[in-house]
Amino acid sequence: MKHLLLVLSIVLISSLTMAQQTPQYTNFMFSKLNFNPGFAGLGDGICVQGLARQQWMGYKGANNEGGAPNTYFFTAQAPVKMLMGGLGIAITKDMIGFEDNTSVRLAYSFHLNIAGGILGLGLQGGFINKQIDFSKFRPTDPNDPLLRSKGKESAMNFDLAFGAYYKADNFYAGFSSTQMEGLWGSSAAFGSKIANPKYRGHYFLTGGYMYQLPMAPAFSINPNILVKTDFASAQYDINVLAWYNNQIWAGVTYRPTDAVSVLAGYKVVSGTLDGLIGGISYDVTTSAMNVGTYGSFEIFLRYCFNIVVTPKPAKHGTVLYL
Repeated sequence: MKHLLLVLSIVLISSLTMAQQTPQYTNFMFSKLNFNPGFAGLGDGICVQGLARQQWMGYKGANNEGGAPNTYFFTAQAPVKMLMGGLGIAITKDMIGFEDNTSVRLAYSFHLNIAGGILGLGLQGGFINKQIDFSKFRPTDPNDPLLRSKGKESAMNFDLAFGAYYKADNFYAGFSSTQMEGLWGSSAAFGSKIANPKYRGHYFLTGGYMYQLPMAPAFSINPNILVKTDFASAQYDINVLAWYNNQIWAGVTYRPTDAVSVLAGYKVVSGTLDGLIGGISYDVTTSAMNVGTYGSFEIFLRYCFNIVVTPKPAKHGTVLYL
């Protein structure tokens, strides 16, 4: 009974935090392409990034089988002038409980110069592969017809997302919708039809501002916010970063009913590694999941570069140019 109550509590908490269908990112201000295709091509050149997150570290689960969320993603993006925008790819692997979700999505963003900034209107398409290991479930009724499977089953679905992202010198804002296939009732159809969970459309609203302190120009304050909702529940992250020389940052994030986080990172601004940026974060869990666990850890690395084509020297066939 205690195991059953624990599982039910995890399901309820995950539903409130929307972790069942959309991964959680504390470093959301550095990971915009993963939830907003409008950002494609609006980084600092050609950018590749990887992120790893381990949530609720130390969670054992029923029968010591674990099941805490683990998320990994890789993104790559680049501006493409001939397409008047940018292209991007996002690969995500999100594991929670006995469920394993893998998605691959391609994005295109059309760029417009508006009011001194750039507006990116993006569309993203790909697939989601959902896999569930039904053999690890422990039903209270061993004859439950929904849990008779003794193996893994998977289902693949088309995935669609839309996003608008605007950035200026010291300001950015974005709105996006992911898993839009959920709007027309798409579900993960497993072969044995044991369970066909429906996908739900999710909506993201984000924004941030970089304010340079007049009395200490080497320091900047950078507030950021992310609001996530499926119109059944909502969650928001409120973050403040302090930057030194636009190179070193540290800050805090508050996520109501879930966690308080600390963040830090470093950006290389000169030398052979110019364009490399990395950060870490640690979440102090404030929900009921703080019992038996010791927080969540996240790390990311990103590298941006530009390809400069050196023009060939012109050749002339006349003595006038000697």
